[in-house]
Amino acid sequence: MKPKLRTLDVQPSPEGYLLRDPYGVSDQVLVLSPEAMYLASLLDGTRDAADLQAFLLKSSGSVVPRETLEELIQTLDRAGFLETEATQKKLAEAERAFLKGPRPMALAGVSYPGEEAGFRAFLKAFEAFAPKVPAAPLRALLLPHLEPRRVPEVYGAAFQAMAGTPAPERVLVLGVAHRPIAAPAAALALPFETPLGRLEADVEALTALDALLGFELFNTPLAFREEHSVEFPAVFVKAFWPNARILPLIVASEDEAALGELAEALALLRRDRPFFPLLAVDLSHVGGRFGHGGIEPGLKARAEATDRGYLEALAGGDFLGAYRRLAEEQNPTYIDALGAALAASRVIEGEGRILAYRLSPEVETLSAVGAGTVGWY
Repeated sequence: MKPKLRTLDVQPSPEGYLLRDPYGVSDQVLVLSPEAMYLASLLDGTRDAADLQAFLLKSSGSVVPRETLEELIQTLDRAGFLETEATQKKLAEAERAFLKGPRPMALAGVSYPGEEAGFRAFLKAFEAFAPKVPAAPLRALLLPHLEPRRVPEVYGAAFQAMAGTPAPERVLVLGVAHRPIAAPAAALALPFETPLGRLEADVEALTALDALLGFELFNTPLAFREEHSVEFPAVFVKAFWPNARILPLIVASEDEAALGELAEALALLRRDRPFFPLLAVDLSHVGGRFGHGGIEPGLKARAEATDRGYLEALAGGDFLGAYRRLAEEQNPTYIDALGAALAASRVIEGEGRILAYRLSPEVETLSAVGAGTVGWY
């Protein structure tokens, strides 16, 4: 057996590295030491335990007992973390079941109430925190996908702006892929369940978009199963524009050429099938959880200045310049909006205004995440 490690969700922790299945097919969670994680990373389908033992001895002079390697391989296999016929079968079965639809609410009861009365009361509570926004209809909107309760004023601004905008026929929801996908972007041609009933997807428009691209758009449906960057905007679209249909997309790439292709395809699609662009993105991710060390005043100030500068550039229509400036600096505060925003650059028009911004603390991890709302009028 020449084992190959699946693409997994790997997160550092005080105990080591936490490994999970990003698509939820396996419910196992493993914690590996840094040494074991390194060994697991070498499982690329080209070596069995004996080959790996020889490779380690030759490359680093390390003598690792074969029993240790075999035990690690068996542990990963039992967890469903290796590429095998059994795991491929489970993935295919899970995908078939998921695609029967509609896409269920994964975060109801956790991030928002799942029943109608509670959800309407939840939305109304944001009015108390919302800043004043222009009394004019939107042409496009950027809002967060951070937990709503962490930044009520930011979501409140978005909700007020949406409430003052006539319902569009279609809404392009551009989120961020938090799980691996097989192409620069992915779409889901399923209706979404919400506390206010089903929100339909515009399958015809999504199929037309797929035909304009050089990659398969419907490539990783299971990545949508728990994706909050499309679930949050979907339930809010249903609340404010109940008869709209959505085009749910998630973006993984930050490659300028790939994003340019997607941007051009979206611009072509809009000619025949007009839509309202809605970006569901977050901004800086700084502090202990993101590898910067604990949050401190200098890091906080840097994140806030970076976020505001980036939002000001987007509001002014300089999408490519905003992308390139941060890309050249290797995006030091980890703004996750880069790909989705550049993909939307050809379909966002009008005068942009920053409606709200906050760097939200996560005290327990000594971290913070930036969230903003921008409206284009």
